[in-house]
Amino acid sequence: MAELSVEEIGGLGEQAAGEAAAAASRQELDQVRVAYLGRAGKITEVLRGLGSLPAELRPEAGKAANQARQMAETAIEKRREELAAEEAAERAADQLDVTLPGRGPEVGHRHPLMTTLEDMLDIAAGLGYTAVQGPEVEWSALNWTALNYPPDHPAMDEQDSFYITDEIMPRTHTSPAQIRAMRAMHDDSCPVRSLDPRCPPDEPLEKCTCTPAPTRVVVPGRTYRRESVTLTHHDIFYQLECLLVEEGITLAHLKGTLGAFLRAYLGPETKVRFRPDFFPFTEPSADVSVNCLFCEAKGCRFCKHSGWVEIGGSGLVHPNVLTAGGYDPDRVSGLAFGFGIERLAQHRFNIMHIRTLYDNDMRFLRQF
Repeated sequence: MAELSVEEIGGLGEQAAGEAAAAASRQELDQVRVAYLGRAGKITEVLRGLGSLPAELRPEAGKAANQARQMAETAIEKRREELAAEEAAERAADQLDVTLPGRGPEVGHRHPLMTTLEDMLDIAAGLGYTAVQGPEVEWSALNWTALNYPPDHPAMDEQDSFYITDEIMPRTHTSPAQIRAMRAMHDDSCPVRSLDPRCPPDEPLEKCTCTPAPTRVVVPGRTYRRESVTLTHHDIFYQLECLLVEEGITLAHLKGTLGAFLRAYLGPETKVRFRPDFFPFTEPSADVSVNCLFCEAKGCRFCKHSGWVEIGGSGLVHPNVLTAGGYDPDRVSGLAFGFGIERLAQHRFNIMHIRTLYDNDMRFLRQF
């Protein structure tokens, strides 16, 4: 204290005022206050040391110290008010302007797969089919044997699948629900209705003791196959399968039903092509193709440069499958056909790669 002159004591006030004005936040301003006016502050030490000065120097030094303290306090208080005003302006800018129009909730989007499936179910309902479902984890006997797949038949290689046990597997198609649907058409007292699902059709079955009602069902659901992912194939995909069993069903009914179904969904100008094929559960069998919309049937990657896109299989129900369902194949016949939902969705919405349907990219989903 003894080393400071009156001018230097007055300079402490100016230093405090300058640092206070430069403080960018309340924390920095508080550091300035402590440095000059705190218990160990520079101006506070000057005031505390006035008593040790010679008597003739005390009045002038005391006056200079008090002026420095007042200058520092004034500058600090002024800067505190300025900072408070700045913070209030920032808060006001962030506050809700009640005069602005409100924001409505964001509306969800239907996935193109579900849109396709629901549209097809509506068409099936219009044709007189009732929607039923079966379990995704199925008995292998219902997935294979009841559908006329002999043990180790090469046709099983096309649907090489995952297995949980030797008897239980994720279904490779929705066709096992055909057997369940046919057996459900028998009377409650008929032994066919309560058959063990694992009972293969080549073993003696309980005789039907009723006259089962005609079966007219559509089966939507997810299926599983051990396949490589390509433009039109995936190891998990949705199917929609139709089954009609009653007297007098012929191949003409199958072609007419399929044509009406596909043109109702894809448009009246859709061309439908049938080609002979093999499926163990139908005889005769045919694959079903429609003209490619990507290239207008001129040939592209999607249709493998053929102009046609295969979308499913069809045929008349095999007598062994009718027997497994408890029907007499000498009295009734049936038709069955199934589609891949993803492939139809690709065809309708111009989606080149099937994987796009499973990426969950909101930029893609917002288009639907």
